[in-house]
Amino acid sequence: MASEFTANILQRVAQAEAAVRAARAEGDEHRADLHEADLANLKRLAGEHGVDLSRES
Repeated sequence: MASEFTANILQRVAQAEAAVRAARAEGDEHRADLHEADLANLKRLAGEHGVDLSRES
């Protein structure tokens, strides 16, 4: 079973990806860029802590 930290990161990555898709669908590139920056930070954090995101996305 995944740790609480891992589960939280996976959930936050999924939410950020959904937010990017929603912003793009609405034509809001600025908001999409903000969510992409958040997503990049989450991916960096996941990598630093050995959280495997390869099955996500």
